Amino acid sequence: MLVLIPVGILSYLGFVPGFSKYVVKATDLGIVTDKSLVTAFETKYGQKDGSGKVKLDVNMSSEEITSVFAVWEDRDIYFPLKDVQVRFNADGTAEAAGYLKIATAVSLAKNLGYSDDDIQKGKDYIKYVSGDLPFYVKGTGGMQNNQLSINPSDFKLGRVNVPESITTPASKLVGDMVNRRLRQIGGADIKEASFKAGSFKLIGTVPDTIKY
Repeated sequence: MLVLIPVGILSYLGFVPGFSKYVVKATDLGIVTDKSLVTAFETKYGQKDGSGKVKLDVNMSSEEITSVFAVWEDRDIYFPLKDVQVRFNADGTAEAAGYLKIATAVSLAKNLGYSDDDIQKGKDYIKYVSGDLPFYVKGTGGMQNNQLSINPSDFKLGRVNVPESITTPASKLVGDMVNRRLRQIGGADIKEASFKAGSFKLIGTVPDTIKY
């Protein structure tokens, strides 16, 4: 959930002349991608039984979730992030880093049904950044009964620390974006999604076939 904040942030940045000079490489969290972990997970839990849904009660590691993002990047033309790393910490926080593909983020917003007015500030912002934009975010959050909460304590785009006055409303926007995307891919009933003990806990029902 935290990793989606950079997408929502585009709607609040507006004009930031000269911002591109602050762009640097993404933070390396030391998490290695292994797409075979995703294949193994899908083989174990993705068996169809005719219901159209799969029940999950699983704990996933930082490496597994990082690999899931890598697979999404391959499969989903609207996935707006690349080279994502996610790390779950023992203190109940999570960190995420990678690159935001700005043009793809705008395409995703359109695909999710946001109006041109909704994303105009984000479109204006694009011209101040050349290429993909590195991001880093740390904080807490999760889902309970399909209600998303995101509480970022540290958020950076390039070298710029994004203030709370922007991250707070952007976090709410991310919740709306997540709900819209879940409906698009076939729906999901998330009873719990959390990272309180150094791993990602997921309890709920998800579609056995995702419509990217």
